[in-house]
Amino acid sequence: MKRLVKSLVITATLLTGTIALAPQADAAWSGWQTEKFGHKARVYTDATTYSSSASTVDWKAEKKGGATLYYTAGVYKKRSGGGMTETGLLQRGSFKTSTPLKSFSAKSIRSKTGKGTYVIQIDCYSDSGKRKYVGTFESAKFNVK
Repeated sequence: MKRLVKSLVITATLLTGTIALAPQADAAWSGWQTEKFGHKARVYTDATTYSSSASTVDWKAEKKGGATLYYTAGVYKKRSGGGMTETGLLQRGSFKTSTPLKSFSAKSIRSKTGKGTYVIQIDCYSDSGKRKYVGTFESAKFNVK
């Protein structure tokens, strides 16, 4: 009986250590960005590289200040010579402090513009009709394989 308990304790200790030391996905926050009228925001993605088996690119945005911002978020592929290519994948909403965690389909990204380096751009407005442009906030670059 002592041997069984000792084996269980050792096994539990090893499993705990393995889980604690397992590599974590590289999530990335962009730096804080200041746009027109002093709005400050940053954009989070849940990884910096999405393998061919990844199903979603999860993202969220957070900002400083109390004003509500209305946004259109899109995924854009970075071109090697500069500039970006639209994927046509868009999400819309509003947030006061931060958006909930949102997702774009990694499969859709790959099928529309292929593998490569991407960013999520969030165009923000101070009105729900999106006539009063505030600025654009951009995620850190991430790779889709």
